[in-house]
Amino acid sequence: MHDLDRANSYTRIDIFQVDGSRRAHGSTDVKERLTEAVYSAATETKKLTTKDTRRLQSDGCEESENKTRKRLKTILLWNPFFGEPDYGVGGFGTVAFEKTNCEHTCWLTSNKSQLPVADAVVVHVYNMGPNYQNATIPKRYSQNQIFVFFILESPQRSYKGFFKTGFSFKDVFNLTFTFLDSKETDIYIPLGGLALREHPKQIQLPDESAITNESLVAWFVSNCHAPSARMAYAMELAKYVPVHIYGACGNYSCPQGDIDCYNKIIQSYMFYLAFENSFCKDYATEKLFRTLTTLMVPIVYGNANYAKLVPAKAFIDVRDFESPKHLANYLLILKETPKKYLRYLSWKRKYSVLREGDFKATGFCRLCNILHTDNYPYKTNYDPVADYWNPDELCVSGNEERKAVHLEK
Repeated sequence: MHDLDRANSYTRIDIFQVDGSRRAHGSTDVKERLTEAVYSAATETKKLTTKDTRRLQSDGCEESENKTRKRLKTILLWNPFFGEPDYGVGGFGTVAFEKTNCEHTCWLTSNKSQLPVADAVVVHVYNMGPNYQNATIPKRYSQNQIFVFFILESPQRSYKGFFKTGFSFKDVFNLTFTFLDSKETDIYIPLGGLALREHPKQIQLPDESAITNESLVAWFVSNCHAPSARMAYAMELAKYVPVHIYGACGNYSCPQGDIDCYNKIIQSYMFYLAFENSFCKDYATEKLFRTLTTLMVPIVYGNANYAKLVPAKAFIDVRDFESPKHLANYLLILKETPKKYLRYLSWKRKYSVLREGDFKATGFCRLCNILHTDNYPYKTNYDPVADYWNPDELCVSGNEERKAVHLEK
């Protein structure tokens, strides 16, 4: 099989089923923690070996790094991913490629002194926004150096206001590394996924009698003025069923960092509003995948093809209902018939939720494989902002969005 074909199949397989010989999702226990938009079921950091620790420590040391990486192709992470220098993959060096059993191995670094020898330079373009006044895009050192356009935020939030005024992205980038499932995307990584278990697992599901005593709908949200109409939908839904909104936008609260409080909440509700802040193509974020780590059923609001990401009976899509009132009636039916509700949790026996660092690591494996692919069709004279990341083409809003979710004015 061609290197590029291997990279494609590996990245896609991770979403629904993982080949046992090329597994990205290990057996490390998941440690749940909770954060702002919902609770964060972030995972326990992979325990590093002594060799891995040396890789992490040597990232800032040019001499040590040059000796260690030998002739491996170098991938330079030019700027952090929201404060994570290694983009959350678990370490620098060869960690990401070893944990994914990647076909090829590259050297991952954030050491900017390696720019002259870097084979690929990854730029987190969201950090080119006005909040990052010292942000710069380096000049290409050689004609063969590959620049990578990396972003995991929606086009609606990042297109104009967040790209630094005066920056030109034309003829800078040769590869795109995003969640957009498009022929224009070179490195596709959905913002989460499921891994097929080697053996079905017995999951302790709620007792039917306990379900009828649970509260109905919860939502953690602090951005009350998102581009999408999610707040309007939630308010309309709340006219027919109890919707408990925690955070700055609601009347319920849970002290920040109080894990006991958050754990009590997620064990007390049947449904969670996994509502996206932007109604953009393929934009399904951690709001969905973190909810899947709990025993709540996510109610999704977005413009993604969710059935391509998770089993159909793992979520409820607002677009499938004629109105918020019809959705409310369905939620009440599920509450009154626990057997129907439990069907939305049965997928957990066959699948586990991938850790956040795993799907990013598969993306860097894909990038590494591309760098080892002869005659790869790299982009030239290309402007990803104008030609690829345009919200006018990828997102909907206003009346068009309200029509899609059957929300009356």
